[in-house]
Amino acid sequence: MTSVNVLMYHSISDEPGPTSIAPQTFHGQVRALADAGYTVVPLSSVARWIGGGAPLPARSIAITFDDGFADFALHAVDPLRALGWSATVFLPSGKMGGLEDWRGANTHPPRSLMTWDQVSALAEQGFEFGGHSVTHRDLTTLTSAELDAELSESRDEITRRLGRAPIAFAPPYGASNPGVRRRIASYYGHSVGTRLARSTMGDDPFDIPRIEMYYFRDLDRWRAYLDGRGEWHLRARKLLRGVRRLVERIGAR
Repeated sequence: MTSVNVLMYHSISDEPGPTSIAPQTFHGQVRALADAGYTVVPLSSVARWIGGGAPLPARSIAITFDDGFADFALHAVDPLRALGWSATVFLPSGKMGGLEDWRGANTHPPRSLMTWDQVSALAEQGFEFGGHSVTHRDLTTLTSAELDAELSESRDEITRRLGRAPIAFAPPYGASNPGVRRRIASYYGHSVGTRLARSTMGDDPFDIPRIEMYYFRDLDRWRAYLDGRGEWHLRARKLLRGVRRLVERIGAR
């Protein structure tokens, strides 16, 4: 096995925007995974494999969700549990029980986040929870003291609520740099990013790439990718994403 897909979701809802995937689409994506013979493994297992640890089963895949939206409990938990699968959910600890209010969030209307009671109940059912900062800020813009507070206070709050320390982290917006990743490593065991690629052995365990599932809402395209026939789509999305970010950087000058 030479690579592993780590899937990235945010909201499972009919709300607008690129961080929402309709429940019916999500159910179809999950069913396609099962039909193609994939095995869902914990993100921590992928992180160990990246570092040269224990081998993974053939066709292993990990599933992650950013932001801790309440619709995870409403629309994602049951189809995952029906297959005996789990997922890792990254929580902005200072926002739980409230509404999304960060840069790029939906505003008409904003989506709700899970309460800590919901998080605790799901943790008892085997779902994993990681840090996503306290306030969902871009960590690359913070002072050293602010960065440490976002990392440590998020870890400590999740530990207090769930009775065990989180080992995984996801920087908001996928924004990190070598300095930020070094600080993350002081508090967490591994971290994911938003680099659109499969994970391979030797990757940075504090910048684990993920597959953005918004790009695979077409279920035929998703099935083709799972069968090894959709590589062109992943490459096209990576190219378009790179062009868009280049234009944004030029426009910001």
